[in-house]
Amino acid sequence: MDLNTGPPRAGEKVGERAQMLQGQDATTKHPRIVFTAKARNQSVGDKAKRCLRNKLRILNWIGRYNVEWGINDAIAGITLGLTIIPESIACALLAGLPARYGLCSAFVGPLIYLFFGSIDKVIIGPTSLVALVSVQFTVGKPIEFAFMLTFLSGVVQLIMSSLRMGFIFEFISMPVIKAFSSATAILVIESQIKVLLGIKYLVAGLVESVKTLFLRYGEANTGDLVMGICAIAFLVLFELLEKVADRGKGNRIWKVTCRYLSFSRTTLIVVITAIVSYVWLQSEPQVPYALSRNALSGLPNITLPVFTIETPEKTYSFWDMIAEMNVGIIVIPIIGILTNLSIGKLTPKGMVDTNHELMTLGLCNVFGSCFQSMPTSGAFTRYAISTACGLKSPMANLYSGIIVLLALVFLSPYFNYIPEATLAAILICSIFTLLDFKLPLRLWRESKRDFGVWVICFFVSVLCGVEVGLFVSLIINVAHLLYLWARPEISVKIQEVDDMQYICVTPGNGIYFPAINHLRAKVLKAAMQAEFQIPVVIDCHKVTGLDFTAAQGFVKLAGGLKCEDDEQSGGRSTEALLVLYRLDVSLQKLIDNVDNLVFCESPDKIREFLTQESLRNGFINLKEHIRASIDLGYKIDMEGES
Repeated sequence: MDLNTGPPRAGEKVGERAQMLQGQDATTKHPRIVFTAKARNQSVGDKAKRCLRNKLRILNWIGRYNVEWGINDAIAGITLGLTIIPESIACALLAGLPARYGLCSAFVGPLIYLFFGSIDKVIIGPTSLVALVSVQFTVGKPIEFAFMLTFLSGVVQLIMSSLRMGFIFEFISMPVIKAFSSATAILVIESQIKVLLGIKYLVAGLVESVKTLFLRYGEANTGDLVMGICAIAFLVLFELLEKVADRGKGNRIWKVTCRYLSFSRTTLIVVITAIVSYVWLQSEPQVPYALSRNALSGLPNITLPVFTIETPEKTYSFWDMIAEMNVGIIVIPIIGILTNLSIGKLTPKGMVDTNHELMTLGLCNVFGSCFQSMPTSGAFTRYAISTACGLKSPMANLYSGIIVLLALVFLSPYFNYIPEATLAAILICSIFTLLDFKLPLRLWRESKRDFGVWVICFFVSVLCGVEVGLFVSLIINVAHLLYLWARPEISVKIQEVDDMQYICVTPGNGIYFPAINHLRAKVLKAAMQAEFQIPVVIDCHKVTGLDFTAAQGFVKLAGGLKCEDDEQSGGRSTEALLVLYRLDVSLQKLIDNVDNLVFCESPDKIREFLTQESLRNGFINLKEHIRASIDLGYKIDMEGES
C-alpha cells in the first residue's frame, strides 16, 4: 500500500499535496526538498521581529525559561558572584588600579550581556589576561587612561561588528590561541611573584620585570611570602575537594558540600585572611604584610569618560591619549573577543556569531566605561565554574552582577583588610589552568608546522609582549594560507584509456592568479618529459573559482604545449592537446578560444579526443582502426596511403 496516496492530513491543502507528489523522485519514492521564496513574502512585522531576535538574544530563550533553569542559574550566578569579587579586586591591582575599579567592572557588563549575549556560559568581568595587557598601555599614566581604554576598546569592537569583520578571527588558529594563553599565564604568574615577596614596582615587559626583581630581591618581606604560600596551599587543597566529590562514594549531601566549598575557595580565603587582618589590627598598629587599599564604598559616578586630562606635568587631549595608548586600542578588543570566542568553541554547539559577539562585548565596554570600568570579557575560570554548577542560560549574569553590586555598596570598606598576597595567590591559581604544555607535545608528533607556530607565538609573547606575539602569529598564519593559495596541491600522473596515454592533472582547489604559474610549470614539465606527444587533461571538478588572470594563464598554457622544430619528428612542430575536463560552464566563458584547447564533460568525450589525437599523430594505424574511427564520427581521408 502506498501511504503517500492517502487523503490529505488536517490543515493540508490539496494543491500543496499534489505539488509534493509531483516533486517525488521516481526511483526512490522520497519527496524532494524544494526551497521556496517564502522569506521574500514576509511582512515588515516579521522582519522586524526577526531582526529584534537577532540582536536581543534573550528573546530566543526567555520564553522557554522554567523553574529548573532558574534554580540552576541562581546557584551558578551566586557562586560566580562570590568568585568574581576577589578576582575583580586582584585584576584591578594587576592593572595598576585601586580595588574599587575591579568591582565597577564586574556588574555593568553582566547586566548587558544578559540581554545581548549569545554564549550561555560566558560571564562578563575583568580578567587577568586583559588586565596584564592593559597595564602595558596605561602604566605611569593618570587613572582616567584606563577608562578611556575601555571606551575606545568598545568603540573599536562596535565598528568591527558593523563592518562585519568577524571573519578576521578565523585566521587565528587553535595553536596560536593556546600558545597565547600559556604565555599570558607565565607573564601573570611572574608579575605576581613580586607581590608574594612584598616588593613594590610597576614596569612593563617580562625582561624589565625580571631584571627589577633580581635587583630588589633584598626587599622581600617574610610576612607577605608566608601569607601567599598559605593562601596558595589553601586554594590547592580546596580545589581537590571537587575531585573528591566526583570520585567519592559518600552521600549526595557530602558531595554537594565538597563541590561548593571548592567553587567558593577564593571567597573563603579572602574572608579568612581579611578576618585575620581585622583581628590583628585590633591589638597591633599594623600587620606584617601589605593590605589592599583605596576600597571606597558606594556606587561609582555615572559619567562619560574624560576626553581631556589635566595633570601638573601635562594636559592630555583626546588625540594625545590615543597616541599614548597606541596599538592598545586595537590589541585589547582583539584579546577580549578571542577569549569569548574560545569559550564559545568549548560549548556543545561550538558555533559563535563573531560579529554579534563583537557588538555585545563592545556595548559592555562602552557602557562600562561610564561606570569607571576597566576592559572586560569572559574568562575560562568562570566558564569552568558555570559548567560545573549546571548553568543553563545567560540569566546567571544577572545574579552575578547583583552580588557584585551589593558588595560594592556595602562591603567595599572591608576590602581594605584583604592581604595583597592573598589576591596574588588567587591570580596565580586561577591562571595556572591556562598553562597547556600537552598540546605542543602532541603537535610535535603530529604537525611540525603547527608546532613551529606554537613555539614562535609562545616565545615572542613571553619575551616581547602578548600583543607582539599575537600579531606575529597572525602574520604567520596568513602567510601560510597565502602559500597554500599560491601553491595548491596538484596531482600529475600518466593514465591510459584503451592503451592511449594522457597526462592527468588534478588541482586541489580553486585556481587564482597566484597559483596559475605554479600549475603551468608542473604541466609543462610533464609535457616536456613526454616530448609533447600526448594530450594533457586537467580535471577541474575541484576548481570552484577562477579569475581573469588564471583564465588567461590557461590560454598561455595551451600555447606553451607546442614544440617547434622537433628533431625526433623530422623537423616539424608538435602540439599537445589541452583538455579542460569538468570545468564549470560559468568559468569557461573567461577562457579565450585556442586551437589546441577544448572543454569536455564526460569520459566518453575524453576517449574521442584521445583517439583523434592518436590518429593525428600516427599512434593508431588508420587501416586497422578505421571502423573505430568511423564509429567515433571522424572523417577519414585515405589519400596518400599506399
